[in-house]
Amino acid sequence: MNFDTDRQTLDDLGIFPNANNHKSIFALFDNTRTIGGKDKLSEIFNKPLTDINTIKNRIETIRYFLNSDALLLVDKQSCDFAEFYLKKHYHIRPFPQIIGFFEKMIYTFNSNNDYYVIQQGIGNTLNILSALLNFFEADAQKYPRLLQNFRAIVLETFTSEDFIFIKGLINKPKISSIELARADRILRHAATDQIEVLLDIVYQLDLYASVSLTAKQRGFTLPVIKDSGQSTLGFEGLFHPFINNPVVNDVDFDANHNLCFVTGTNMAGKSTFLKAVGISIYLSQLGFPVPASYMETSVFEGLITTINIDDNIDNGHSHFYSEVLRVKHVAKKISESKNVFVIFDELFRGTNVKDAYDASLAIISAFSKVRRCFFMVSTHIVEVANDLQSIDNINFRYMETVFDDGNPIYSYTLKEGITEERLGMWIVKNEGIVEIIEGAVK
Repeated sequence: MNFDTDRQTLDDLGIFPNANNHKSIFALFDNTRTIGGKDKLSEIFNKPLTDINTIKNRIETIRYFLNSDALLLVDKQSCDFAEFYLKKHYHIRPFPQIIGFFEKMIYTFNSNNDYYVIQQGIGNTLNILSALLNFFEADAQKYPRLLQNFRAIVLETFTSEDFIFIKGLINKPKISSIELARADRILRHAATDQIEVLLDIVYQLDLYASVSLTAKQRGFTLPVIKDSGQSTLGFEGLFHPFINNPVVNDVDFDANHNLCFVTGTNMAGKSTFLKAVGISIYLSQLGFPVPASYMETSVFEGLITTINIDDNIDNGHSHFYSEVLRVKHVAKKISESKNVFVIFDELFRGTNVKDAYDASLAIISAFSKVRRCFFMVSTHIVEVANDLQSIDNINFRYMETVFDDGNPIYSYTLKEGITEERLGMWIVKNEGIVEIIEGAVK
């Protein structure tokens, strides 16, 4: 089953860079040393998982890198050159015909610099294979399942006659012309499938090392995946990964409290908090570390957010109508019995207060009846929250703002309850907009 998400969600959360968002979660994890490793990371990022065992296996693989000093000592230049060499096609010369004619081979290769490419390509390929063998020298019992599989493939490959010969060339001070010719035939002709598999393992090891490095540098933690059959989600010390010195918060969901309603003043941090939740859910479905001190979650089938929605000029849709269509899209998803996590930030901000109040109250009340999904909703209309307090499965939270000498102080701390603080007119007055207009009249 594919994880259900869409472009709006990916853009809202900054999963990948786009025209409006140069920072991205993908770039945060991209410490890869090889082009192939970066491609593998991109492939994984585009395919969140829904199978709990696959997610757990990936988590255990990353945990190994987090707890191990083992390093895959390869560099981008070696891998790039080796890839170039291995993909470069020359006229195939059967090995027996090459032996004894090395001078002729040099003349042929040197005529278009091919000999240099072969010599350097073999050297770089041997360096990569050496790094791969050195990585798997540790006790196999220490490896998680995926690395055990990789190790078995690598060791089995090096039992063949061709790869016993290749292994013998690793760290050899000087490779003879005959050995060079035979190695070339093996690497680019006789064993291309095996080489492709070994390079794929190198790239996967590169991406897992990259992910673990980000976790160490950023203070991320691996999620705990629950398979009790009951939907659950809980965070301790959750933060947004793009905020310097972030304030951390806790929040949790379960079947009896599956809707979190967040209120707060402008600039109190509601949107940032909702994004942190969405980012962490997306990463947990990848089996990746999350920006929190602890995360416990069941597996979701989808993630849908509506945070930065715009009007659609091409289709003639106003901002409000775009919001309505987005809510309709979510309604269809949850009607398909999907276990999805839904985030709405400032629901129905694109219409007048009366319509926004009525629509928000109706939609949130309807959401609260869908117990198999989890919802996070914020709104600028506090009255909606007050009218929903009788619904027992809604958790009310607010982002705290206090006033000191008439000035707002944002704690960015999530608290229980509903805030009555309003800041819109204070901001207007503080900016002196009325005075500027009156000055223009004078």
